[in-house]
Amino acid sequence: MRRQFWSLGMVAFMIIGCTKMCGLKRSGMSPEQVVEAYLEVALNMTSVSDRDLLVEYTTGNLRNAIESAPPETIKVAYVDRKYTIDSYSVVQRNDRTPRETEIVFQLTYLDHGVTNTKSEESPKVTTENTVSVIKEGGLWYIRDVIGNKTGIDFPVSEDSKITAKAGVITNPGLDQDAAAPGP
Repeated sequence: MRRQFWSLGMVAFMIIGCTKMCGLKRSGMSPEQVVEAYLEVALNMTSVSDRDLLVEYTTGNLRNAIESAPPETIKVAYVDRKYTIDSYSVVQRNDRTPRETEIVFQLTYLDHGVTNTKSEESPKVTTENTVSVIKEGGLWYIRDVIGNKTGIDFPVSEDSKITAKAGVITNPGLDQDAAAPGP
């Protein structure tokens, strides 16, 4: 009886664990889900060996770039950087053919850099990317980044903020004494 209880408990644990950890099977992923899964890996890498997880979602030019990048480049670009995601959204999907689409997504995050700066000191990065996603062998893969727009908002300290002074400026850019007519 006790053995059956533990066996049943172990089976239940495995089913629940696999359901939560396995998530959506790769074969059932849409192009948008593939892009989101790729970003999840890219923004949470803990070692250079995680590069293999990125490669699983890529093909063509992007795959070649990731595979040929030296380990130090991967480490600096992905592993040593720290991010706090603010928002992620798919902005647009443009189906080119039944097996090729373009996904435009926007990602906003705080970049804590390699020094892991505090959130209030971190620049806020907003990037809008267009990626080409292609279906090969029944699976969607990111083939290439074909467009990128990035904006960075750096935090401003109270000491460096510009404030207006009361009064009227008669000659902008000139000292009032220098602007006065001579004798």
